[in-house]
Amino acid sequence: MRGRKKPYTDIGIKRIPCSRCGVPSSRQWQVCANGNLYLGVCDNCDIELNALVLEFMKVPGRKTLMKKYIREGVC
Repeated sequence: MRGRKKPYTDIGIKRIPCSRCGVPSSRQWQVCANGNLYLGVCDNCDIELNALVLEFMKVPGRKTLMKKYIREGVC
């Protein structure tokens, strides 16, 4: 899995395949356990990742938050 230490630019992220499914990326993600490398993710994988984390953290109102995120693309 590739990644980089610096965030991708708005133009650069579109050139990177999604780390999970391989389609063009639109977002980026990083986590400490991965050495804080920025990884590209597509819209669909970004939505799934956000839903997974909200569920794991038991965030109140997570279903409503995800509906808003999907509808508005809030980042």
